[in-house]
Formats: sequence, C-alpha cells, structure tokens
Amino acid sequence: MSHPNEGPDRIDYQETPDVTEVHAAVQREKPEPSADVTPLPLWLTGVTAFAVCWAAIYFGIFNGGLSGNVYNEYDSSPAVLFPLPQQAGASNGPAEAPKSLPQQGHDVFMQTCVTCHQVSGLGVPGQFPPLAKSEFVNGGEKRLIAIILKGLQGPVTVEGKQFPGTAPMPQWETQLSPRKIAAVASYIRQEWGNSAPEISEAKVAAAKKEFASQTSNWTEAQVLQIPADATLPDEGGGAANPNATPGAPAAPGAAAAAPAAGGAFDLKASVQRGQAIYMQTCVTCHQPTGLGIPGAFPPLAGTEYTTGDVRRMVAMTLKGVTPPLKVKDVTFAAVPMLPLPLTYPILNDDGNLADAINYVRNSFGNKDEKGVTPAEVGAIRKEFAGRASSWTEAELKNFPPPAK
Repeated sequence: MSHPNEGPDRIDYQETPDVTEVHAAVQREKPEPSADVTPLPLWLTGVTAFAVCWAAIYFGIFNGGLSGNVYNEYDSSPAVLFPLPQQAGASNGPAEAPKSLPQQGHDVFMQTCVTCHQVSGLGVPGQFPPLAKSEFVNGGEKRLIAIILKGLQGPVTVEGKQFPGTAPMPQWETQLSPRKIAAVASYIRQEWGNSAPEISEAKVAAAKKEFASQTSNWTEAQVLQIPADATLPDEGGGAANPNATPGAPAAPGAAAAAPAAGGAFDLKASVQRGQAIYMQTCVTCHQPTGLGIPGAFPPLAGTEYTTGDVRRMVAMTLKGVTPPLKVKDVTFAAVPMLPLPLTYPILNDDGNLADAINYVRNSFGNKDEKGVTPAEVGAIRKEFAGRASSWTEAELKNFPPPAK
C-alpha cells in the first residue's frame, strides 16, 4: 500500500519552497561544534615565548643564590643586562661616589649591632643600653673605641639607667677590622641625634695597640678610669704617649693570659671569641640569657644537649634537629633547628664553630673545662658529611658512637 503523498496519485498541497530561502535559514544557524583545535595566533605565541625567556633570564641573574640574606637584587650579578656605573677613573659614564665612613658604618651596624641596640639606637629596655645620646658614644673617643674593642660586662649605667649586663657586650676586635670599627663608631656618633666627630682607622689601630694587654671585657669601673675627654693619636698604629694620662689599667692577671707554650689550645680565649659569634648566630632564638623562648625555642642553660656529649652537640649544629624535641621536660614541637652552617656561613669555619660551642658550654651556668678544638670539630664535620637529613629526638637519644 503506497503513501497518499507518494507516487503519481499523491496529493498536491501547492507547496512551492524556494531553495535560496532554505539555504538562508540554514546559514543563519550557528555552526556545529568542531573537534578540530584552533591554533594560537603566531604573534601571541611569540609574545608568550619572549616573556618566558625573559623570566628565566631575569631569575638566573637576580636569584641571589636563593639566599634569604640577599634583599637587594644588585647584590647578585645584574651587570649582564644592567651595567652598573663604572668606578672612578673610568671613561664611560659618571663614577659612583664612594661611601663615607659613617655610611660604611651603617652597613656594619646592621650586621653586628642592631640585634641588641635596635635600628632606632634605643636598645632594649632593661637589657641593652641605648646608643642615642649616650655619654659613652658622645664622650671621649678613647672610651668608645676601648669598649668596642674589648667589650663590656655589666652592670653599667647609661643616661641614668642601670643595665644589669646579663649578656656582656662581645669583644669586636676579634670579628671586625680596624676599618670597620672606625666606620661603625663614626656612624653611631652621628646618628639618632648624636653629633660627635668621626674616628679614623688610624686611631682605632692606636687604641688596639694601647689596650693589647686587656684580655677580658671591661667593667664600668675600668672604663670610667679612662678620662672622659681622652683622645687617640691619629698616626697608624702609633704607641700611646707614655707621659699622657693613662687609660684603663690592664685587667688583673692579663700577663698570665699569653698564648700557651707549644700552641696548646686556649679554652678561655675560645670562649671569649665565641661570645661574639653567638651574638651573631644564636642569640635570636636562644636569647642573650641562654633561656630560649618558651614554647618556641629551647634553652641552652643547664640542658642535657649542651652539657652532655660534645660530639653530639657539634653534630646537632651541623645537621639541625627535626621537632618534636623534649628539653628539661618541656616539648618543643613547632620550629625545626636548621643546619647552622647553611644559615650562617661563618660557622663553616671549624674554629668559629668550636668557639661558639665552647662559649655555650661555658656560659649560662654551664661548665666544660675540656672544651672542643677546631680539629675535633673538623673530624666530626667529616664524619657526618654524608648525612642529608636533620636529627630526630630518637636518634639523639641513641646517638651513634664514634667509628673505630
């Protein structure tokens, strides 16, 4: 049976569709989705490639070794793309003016003094005295240089306020050159409202020679024996005038502090040097008192890790510690101890690390009459050179004995 609209007998409804109208309607429809991928325009591809290459080059130049100490991109090597002004005497472009002595001193201050005396120069109330308007800073240059060279142990009175000196000022002559001491002294004498004259490097050299017999930190009484207006000769390394008013007397027993015969290890001198290194590296976490910060950083005073096996203590500083760690029945679980030589390159030197450890083991009530020598530190460093991870508490409790 055929359909009524098919064949010769179909019904004609007089439909006359126009083909062009049908095509126009089809063309008005949106195209069907396509599985093909439309490529990016060539210009956009080029811009993207250029941006990626530029980012890679910029990072390679300005990464600063991925060090947290690099806060200025020009401390890296930008001269590849951005040449710096040439030194004085160069024919190409203006020369950069050299830094003045106080400007150099600012850099030294931010590296060595800012922790205790603060950026404001106001110190820490009850702990560290101010440098702003201090009579020791604005007074005689000999007093100030003597203090910087040999350090100061409290108590000391500054601007009518007494500071107990629980953390003595270190002897900076073992850490800073005469040039840097002159620079930082000149800086603090012209900052925070101070207006005293600069101190030359030659004067520092003269003071260093005059006070060579002073081996221990000054006391306030000794410093006050130096005349308040005493000056220093401005000839490089010149000896003090024997007819001049004498400075502070040599500390009792200073003559007995000469280097031991045969180059024997001098523990007392190591402890004194270690104080300055401790103040540069460990003081932020463990504090000048060695008591740490409750809940965050453990104490060093009278703990099993600082008074126990020195080999274990050296290993802890070299490789760090992963928390939790129980110290004196208190668990510290938040902040890991990083490998200190990575954070403070000064501790890559075996002598510096030995000094810092000897200071800790002979301060805050701790006592280690034997001490650790640079050679012993070097041997321990070599023993654990292949270790990549930090120590855990379990490993420290069962610390491996030395290899035979």
